[in-house]
Amino acid sequence: MKGSHLNSKGFTLIEVILAMLLFSIIAITFIPISVSHLSFYNKLDDTLFIQQNTKFVLNYIEKRIRECDRQSTLYISQDKTIESKDFSGEEVWVDLSGKKRNNKNTLLYFYRSTGELRVNKNGEHNVLYTQIKDIEVTEVVEGELLQIKVIADKIDYSVTTTIKLNYR
Repeated sequence: MKGSHLNSKGFTLIEVILAMLLFSIIAITFIPISVSHLSFYNKLDDTLFIQQNTKFVLNYIEKRIRECDRQSTLYISQDKTIESKDFSGEEVWVDLSGKKRNNKNTLLYFYRSTGELRVNKNGEHNVLYTQIKDIEVTEVVEGELLQIKVIADKIDYSVTTTIKLNYR
């Protein structure tokens, strides 16, 4: 009988308990590491999302300004507003002052109190993007060259571009 016990196949209860204990120790060690990596990934993903959308906002502002008739484009520095005509001859605005704009034919405007870039072409006030801390406009060459800087809200990030207003 003693020899047959040594040749039996399978695990004893103690071996199963030790294996589960070893597995539990390894799992408990790796769970906090996995959670910290997941947290880091989520934070990085949020940061990249904000950076990407801040670039999108700047590109959209550029696009709307470039769609205007360059011969009639005028920057009004005290209002931080670009006034122009579209190609059908209607007067249009790009307002970066931070105030709510109710005028129709406003291609877009920045509303500072909510941090939103909005479109108001036909009185709809559609929100294009949120999480904008500020938009700074600097007139580099009066009446000809603007520098526009979009500053993100929740992270330390901004993007800048320079736009030529007219081709006189």
